[in-house]
Amino acid sequence: MFRKRATADQSSLKIVKVAEVAAVAQSFDPRTLMHQNVKYLLAGAIAGIVSRTVVSPLEVLATLNMCGVGKVSGSIVQQFRSILESQGIGGFFRGNVANCMKVAPSKGIQFVTFEGCKRVIRRFRNRDNESSNQIQLNALDRLIAGGLAGMAAAVLCYPLETAKTLLTAHPETYTSVFGTLRAVARTQGVRALYTGLTPTLIAMFPYVGLDLMLYEQMKLGYERRTQQEAGLIQMLLMGAFAGSAAQTICHPLDVVRKRLQLQGLGGRPKVYSGFVPAMFGIASQEGAPALYRGLIPQYMSVLPSAGVSYIVYEHMKQFLGCRSVQ
Repeated sequence: MFRKRATADQSSLKIVKVAEVAAVAQSFDPRTLMHQNVKYLLAGAIAGIVSRTVVSPLEVLATLNMCGVGKVSGSIVQQFRSILESQGIGGFFRGNVANCMKVAPSKGIQFVTFEGCKRVIRRFRNRDNESSNQIQLNALDRLIAGGLAGMAAAVLCYPLETAKTLLTAHPETYTSVFGTLRAVARTQGVRALYTGLTPTLIAMFPYVGLDLMLYEQMKLGYERRTQQEAGLIQMLLMGAFAGSAAQTICHPLDVVRKRLQLQGLGGRPKVYSGFVPAMFGIASQEGAPALYRGLIPQYMSVLPSAGVSYIVYEHMKQFLGCRSVQ
């Protein structure tokens, strides 16, 4: 009897192992991967558009604060009033079309690259694993996957980021996305559209990596502990915390990135030769707090934006019938 039970158990293990191997193989099937990637791309794009439009007024204020001394002054309420009086309601959505045109592909690329990197890392970690239990991804794996995803999105969408920043910082000069791109390329060359790309890549790796890693780790930890899926409130809070934590840690990098991005554009002089000189220059000339200029309005933007983005992304994945790589 024991021999029969042992044989049955071995057969069950074989069936489980074959099923898992088949599932892994299917996840790397080109046609399956293409369908999944399109779904991740679409889910991320819609999440980006919705979240950025919701917080556009706050993001405009944060961008103006980060772009330079004297651009805006007074309390946040006074700054809102100043924008409203000088530009009207439309001023709060200045650059939002460019932002959505950037965020839609950027978020889509981020999420599809994130899932792809996780898939590759998990396959690498399980390359010599012969047991039926697959090795799960850890926080470092997700940090690396998220960082690479952020850099990939930045490289592919950077000209739109430049156009969005110029539209926000210089509305009197630039009035449309494509008009801005044409004007910069015509007067300063195509390379000017990639001004500040290196500091952007430096900033994107820790920012996006931390954001995605913290959210997924918290969500998975919650679901394992409670044995139920995270609800709207939980996802909103987790996304807000992940986004604000990543922003706090990486905000000085973001300030330097914005300053370098605007050098030589819109009549601004070229002051800094690189990322490190810019960081030390801003700190020495304007004081260390200048590296955190615009952090408060950025918090006000990131908190709802990150939460809404993850909620929309999770629901879009559910609607499209795809799941994240664990």
